Amino acid sequence: MGGKITIEVRLFATLRELFPSECRGVKEVELPAAASIHTLLDRIGVEDKTTLILMVNGRRVKDFDLNLAEGDRVALFPPVGGG
Repeated sequence: MGGKITIEVRLFATLRELFPSECRGVKEVELPAAASIHTLLDRIGVEDKTTLILMVNGRRVKDFDLNLAEGDRVALFPPVGGG
């Protein structure tokens, strides 16, 4: 089985600091085949997973055990506050 997948990750607001500045918040990330969102978050260094807003291929996702597939696009947003 094995193998690898490549996904596009877009980080917004303060999360952009996890990638080098020249990436401008967008980077392709290589993961083991059928890696979960948890695996991705660990790989890119996201520490607080409880308050993230997460989208995969334009759809809101709350299940971090979801397996990713080749070519998926993942967007991560920090929690949104307001007043």
